[in-house]
Amino acid sequence: MAKARMLHKTISTSLQVNNLSLSARLLFTWMIPHTDDDGRLKGQPEYIKAMVTPMTKWSFKKIEGYLTEMHDAGLIIRWWNNKNECFIEFPNWKNYQSIKSDRYKPSDLPSFAERERDRKTPDVIQNVSTMSPQSNVSESNPSEVNKSESSGREREYEGKPNYIADKKHLETKDIKDLIDPHEFEPTNDAEALASKLWEEFEPDNQRAFTTTYLYAVKVGMSSSEIYVAASEIRQDPTVKNKGALFRAKVSIWIAAQKSRK
Repeated sequence: MAKARMLHKTISTSLQVNNLSLSARLLFTWMIPHTDDDGRLKGQPEYIKAMVTPMTKWSFKKIEGYLTEMHDAGLIIRWWNNKNECFIEFPNWKNYQSIKSDRYKPSDLPSFAERERDRKTPDVIQNVSTMSPQSNVSESNPSEVNKSESSGREREYEGKPNYIADKKHLETKDIKDLIDPHEFEPTNDAEALASKLWEEFEPDNQRAFTTTYLYAVKVGMSSSEIYVAASEIRQDPTVKNKGALFRAKVSIWIAAQKSRK
């Protein structure tokens, strides 16, 4: 593992970072040099205390709270395997860290994407290593959808409260039966997140539960991609219609995938 890491100047103007408490911001930056070449490290508060902040008086409970802030903001992905081992992954790691090939050492820790594959959910397997909680959808996909074009589409859709997404992209004709969100039982993390987002963004629009949130899972968005899209929406104080903006992000994601074929 390298002894030093890059700290990009855009961190100073990042909404995700600056919406954290001051202590969480400090911990976020201090974690970066302790992260391996794939942007991962162990996520237990005890480990973070021992490795990252041994000279602070922070309790394990406080560190847990700071990590939760980062996770909720989309700055890190924090997850547990079936052995109850906790891991942290920086989803935008490769965008900000440049590691020479002759110095690169593959991580000894599992990735969140590997965990998705282990769960045998092929519809939601995607590469999460290039996702950015501070980026738009174009930065989350190698196809590089134009940023201004993406923002324009999102804003266009945002003003349509009952917009169910462009059929050209979401192909809602494939959805034959609407599912009652109150009786739905998730079978994987992506479905659980979709259910949670519907309750948060559009609890009065039952149709949207099937045609937007579950459909995001159906078309192939991973739980981490859905999570990052939702985090971006939460962090933008100008958004009035979160459901419409989420639909726009799904549409743009699908268009980007099609452009790769």
